[in-house]
Amino acid sequence: MPIGVIFQYIWYQMRSNYDYVCYCCFILVFMWNFSLLSMAYLGALFLYALCVNYGPSYLFWVIILIYTEVNILSQYIYQIIIQHCGLNIHLPLLQRLGFPDNKIKASFVVSILPLFLVYISTLLQSSITAKDGEWVPVTEFSFLSARNNIEEKHCVAYSWREKLKSLPLPVFDLIRMIVRGLSRYWMSLTHGAESPPYFVQVTMEVSHWPEDGIQPERIESAINRVLAIAHEERCQANLPSSCHCCSKVRIQSIEKSKENCNMALAVLEVVYAAPVECQSKGWHKSLTPAADVEREIHESQKAGFFEEINFPYPIVSVIGGGKREIDLYAYYFGADLAVFFLVAMFYQSILKNKSEFLEVYQLEDQFPKEFVFILMVLFFLIVVDRIIYLWSFATGKVVFYLFNLVLFTYSVTEYAWGTELAHRDIGGLVLRAIYLTKSISLALQALQIRYGIPNKSNLYRQFLTSKVTQVNYLGFRLYRALPFLYELRCVLDWSCTTTSLTMYDWLKLEDIYASLFLVKCDTLLNRANHRQGEKQTKTTKFCSGICLFFVLICVIWAPMLIYSSGNPTNIANPIVDVSVKIDIKALGGRLNLFKTTACEKIPWKYLKAYDDVDPLDYLGAYNVDDIQLICCQPDASTMWLIPPPVQNRFIQSLEEREMLFGKMELILNWDFLRARPKGKELVRYESPIEHCPSVDDVKRVLNGTANSFSIIDAYPRYFRVTGSGEVRRLEAAIDSVSGELLLNNGTPWWSFYDTNPSDLAGCQGLNGPMAIVVSEETPHADCLTTTII
Repeated sequence: MPIGVIFQYIWYQMRSNYDYVCYCCFILVFMWNFSLLSMAYLGALFLYALCVNYGPSYLFWVIILIYTEVNILSQYIYQIIIQHCGLNIHLPLLQRLGFPDNKIKASFVVSILPLFLVYISTLLQSSITAKDGEWVPVTEFSFLSARNNIEEKHCVAYSWREKLKSLPLPVFDLIRMIVRGLSRYWMSLTHGAESPPYFVQVTMEVSHWPEDGIQPERIESAINRVLAIAHEERCQANLPSSCHCCSKVRIQSIEKSKENCNMALAVLEVVYAAPVECQSKGWHKSLTPAADVEREIHESQKAGFFEEINFPYPIVSVIGGGKREIDLYAYYFGADLAVFFLVAMFYQSILKNKSEFLEVYQLEDQFPKEFVFILMVLFFLIVVDRIIYLWSFATGKVVFYLFNLVLFTYSVTEYAWGTELAHRDIGGLVLRAIYLTKSISLALQALQIRYGIPNKSNLYRQFLTSKVTQVNYLGFRLYRALPFLYELRCVLDWSCTTTSLTMYDWLKLEDIYASLFLVKCDTLLNRANHRQGEKQTKTTKFCSGICLFFVLICVIWAPMLIYSSGNPTNIANPIVDVSVKIDIKALGGRLNLFKTTACEKIPWKYLKAYDDVDPLDYLGAYNVDDIQLICCQPDASTMWLIPPPVQNRFIQSLEEREMLFGKMELILNWDFLRARPKGKELVRYESPIEHCPSVDDVKRVLNGTANSFSIIDAYPRYFRVTGSGEVRRLEAAIDSVSGELLLNNGTPWWSFYDTNPSDLAGCQGLNGPMAIVVSEETPHADCLTTTII
C-alpha cells in the first residue's frame, strides 16, 4: 500500500474526529486552573456542542476562536502590567478569573499552554468545518435567510411618530429570535432531533425498466406535487397566503435494488418540512424533517394523491432517516461508579488535606459526617439517574444532567480554590482525576440526550450479557462480585417497571438469566474450543487452577497476617513521652504525692549491659527495635504545696479509712504516649499497690518526724504496650520494683528512689522510677489497615 494512501487515510480520520480533540482541550483548559473564564469552554461543550443533534456550526468555532484570542491577549497584558510596570495586584477575584497571583518564571506559552492548545485546535477545526460544509446550503437555512423568514416586513415610516414606533422593532425581533432559538434548543433536548442531512428512502416497484433509466427530475417533481396537494388539503387557514410553504424534497440517487431487480430505491433529501398541522404563517423549523416528510408521503399514499397525478411507479415503502437510537447508560454508569470509588478512597487524605487515610473524626471508628454525606449524595445521584433511565423520562434526564453539571463543576471549583498551598499539587491531581472521570460521564450523558432516551422496550437488555466475549464474562463476574450492586439493581428495576411478577419471581428470573449467560459463556469460550478427551492446556491450568489456589490461600491467611505482628505494613511505634505518678487515697479524697515527667527513653539496642538489666532473658523473644528502657529522675517535677489544715484533715481521713478497711491505699500510674494508633496515642497503667506501708509511717512523714517510707512491689518491672492501645504486664516476667518515697525538707518535694541495685545498671546513675517497655509495632497511618484496626 502506498505511503501516501496511508497518510491520506490518517488525515481523513483526523478531520472526521478532530472536533473531539477540541473537546478534550476544552476540559483540559478548565482543569488547568479551575478558573471562571475557563468555565465558558465547559458551557460551550456540555450545553451546546455535545447536546445539539445538528452539531456545532462554523459560527460556533469562530466564536470560540475569538474568545480564546481575547483570553490569551488579556493574560499577556496582565503579565506586562505586573512584570514591567512594577504593580503587585493581589485580588482574589483575579485569581479566580484565571490570572496568576505572581509573575510567571517560565515562558508565556508554557504558562498558558492549554489556552494555546485550544486556540490551535479550534483554528484547525474552524478551517475543516468551513471546507466540509457542502450540505449546509441545502439542509440548513443561513443566518440571514432565517432572519428574513422570521422578520415582518414593516412599512416605511414617514412621520416622526411612526419612526419612533419602529425604533424598538429590531430589538423585539432580536429578542423574538433568541426566544425561538432557546425554545428550539430545549425541544431538541427533551424531544430529540434528527441530524442533517435529512434523507428519506422511497422504494418503488418497476416492472419494466426504461432503456434510458428512470429520470430523477420526473420523480422529484412528482413527489413535490404530491406534497403540495397534501399541504393544500391540510391547510385550514382562511387566507392561503398566510400558510407555510409546502414540504420540498430533492432527489439524490435512484438505483436498482440488489435484493429484487423489480424494485427501485430513490433517496430523497428533505429541503423543507412543513408543519404537521397547518398554522398561520410564522416561524417554523421542524426538528424531525425526515420523519415529517415520511408521514406526509404515507398519508398521501392512503389518500390516493399519487394515483391522482398519475405517479409512474407504485410506491412499496417509505423509510425516513429518523434518529439514531443508542444506549450509553452502562458506560456513564461505570464512569459514575468510578467517581464514587475515587472520592471514597481519596476524599480524606487529599481533598480535606489530611495525611491519614479515611481518618476518624474525633473518636476511633467514626467517619466524618461530611465524608459520609458526599458519598450518600453520589450514591443517590446514581439511583436517581437509574430511575430516570427506567422511566425513559427525557425532560427529567435533561434537568438531571444540568443539575449534575452545575453541582460537580461548583464543588470541584470550590475545593480547588480552598485547597491549601502545601497540598495543592497532590490535591489538585486528585481533583483533576475525579473531574476528568466525571467529565467522561457528562459527555456520554450529553450524547445520550442528543440521540434521545432509549424506548422502554429496549431498556432491559443488559449490557454485559449482550455479547459472549471474555471481556463481557469477566465484567459480569466483577459486577456480580461487588457487594449489593446486583441486588440493588434488581430491586430498583422491579420497583420502577410495570410488571405482573412479584419481587421473588423477578429476582428468580434474573438469577436464571444470569446462570444461563454464565453457562453460555462456559460453552462458547471454554468447551467449544476443547475436544472431548483432550487434556487441559498448561495456560488453562495456571489461570484457573494455580491462580485460584493462591487467591484462596490469600483469603485464608491474609487476615491473620494483617492482624499479626508480622504484618509487612507494621513499623516501629516507640514511646515518645512518659510520666509517673503516685497518689494516696483516703475517705476525704485523693492527693498526689509524687509526679515526674523527666524520663529518658533509651532504645534497647543502644544498651551494652543486656545481661545486667535483663538477667533472666525475658525479652529474648521480642524485637530489639520495640524495646525501650525508661529511666526517670528521682525528684518530683512539682512541689509539695499542701496547706496545713488540708494536710491535717487528710491525715484524719487516713485514720478513719484504716479503721474501716484496715489499711490505706496507694495508687501508681504510668502514662505512655505513642504516635499511633489514632485516638489511642496515650495509654495508662493504673494499679493499686498491694503492699502499702502503714498509716503510722505515712503520718510520721507528713508530720515531719520521719523522712521516708518504703513501698514494696510498687509496680511491674516489665510492661507490654499492645498495638491496639492497651498496656499490660509482661506475661513471663514476675519481677517488681520496690522503692522508697522521701519527703525532702525545706521547700518540700517528694522523691522516689529505686532500692534494687540491679535496676540501676542501664540507667547511668538515674535511681528514680524505671521500667522496661515493649511497644508493639502498628501499621503505618497511610495504610488501609489503620482503619481496620
